[in-house]
Amino acid sequence: YTWLQHNDPSVPQYGEDEWTWVKGALSTIDRPYGIFDFFHHKIGSTHVAHHLFHEMPFYKADVATAAIKEFLEPMGLYNYDPTPWYLAMWRVAKTCHYIDDIEGIQYYKSLEDVPLSKDSKKSV
Repeated sequence: YTWLQHNDPSVPQYGEDEWTWVKGALSTIDRPYGIFDFFHHKIGSTHVAHHLFHEMPFYKADVATAAIKEFLEPMGLYNYDPTPWYLAMWRVAKTCHYIDDIEGIQYYKSLEDVPLSKDSKKSV
């Protein structure tokens, strides 16, 4: 279920040399889930707060998310994607297939980005 909170073409993937706990927490995404928020205790729409304060009870996540957004958004550090979840799921499934390396800072790429050899183009 948390696939969409951790994956998006805009979210960096950090290698061991770059990763920190804070970078990891701030690289999660809050998304709107409509009625599904009720069934999953808003874990998808308050996921950044969940990673920053993992011991916080879910019923305080809305208040924490509002405060986090107010603090982080002016610095460009709050990840919120207003795309409806089913469209976001399609976009992530279509574009987040691989990263080039396990070191440094990487962004997901699509299989459509893989250059085809001359021989493989003939068979397509």
